[in-house]
Amino acid sequence: MAVKIGIDPGHGGKDLGTVGKQFGLQEKEVNLSVALELDRLLRNHAVETLLTRNTDVYVGLAERVKLLNEAKVDLVISLHVNSASNSEANYLSTHILARGGQAEKLAQQVQANLVKVTGWPDGGVRVNNFYILRETAAPAILVEMGFMSNPLQEQLLREDGIRKKLATGIAIGTLNYLGKDFQPPPEEEVPYSDVKGHWAEKDILYLTKLGILQGYPDGTFRPEQTVTRAELAVVIKRVIDYLQQS
Repeated sequence: MAVKIGIDPGHGGKDLGTVGKQFGLQEKEVNLSVALELDRLLRNHAVETLLTRNTDVYVGLAERVKLLNEAKVDLVISLHVNSASNSEANYLSTHILARGGQAEKLAQQVQANLVKVTGWPDGGVRVNNFYILRETAAPAILVEMGFMSNPLQEQLLREDGIRKKLATGIAIGTLNYLGKDFQPPPEEEVPYSDVKGHWAEKDILYLTKLGILQGYPDGTFRPEQTVTRAELAVVIKRVIDYLQQS
């Protein structure tokens, strides 16, 4: 039986969500990054998905719910990063509207695998009357992926590696709930020898695929090299050309 899963990256556009104090990391950006990776992983297992947003745009809660309900998704996974007055708070938690239903079964699988994959403290499955949980017709969970108010977790959440781990934990839990085995996707080929593991690796590869950025003939990208005014002009022109073509 085919299953459609709604993936809801919290916040977006003018709604920044929580902003970290140490690096100014915005929750909306983390949520979207994890959501796009989760979408990729689930689709790799032939699971149909629907994102409430796939770019940095503002989508109101009512509009998100309407989209999910009209699409008649079977499950909803909403992604957020927590915040607390206590900067030491650092646990993962998964929220549901009530105990005893399919949402709790999904939440238990997702929570267990998130903790396993990341090694972060287990905050458990919790009951909360969140709008997205209450108003969606399908069973829904809301995942709090650590704390932006925790300096160490804010630092880690800047990295592509931890975002992929979060997406992987959620994907494994979701697939386990669906009775499917998780198969890691093949590693994406990195065209440059010096960007693997760099904090901007994902953006560099994305812009390279669009033809906006290019590396050097020796197979390097030199991510820390200063950009000249001429190089900046070329990049801006490529962006304009891309937007006009789109």
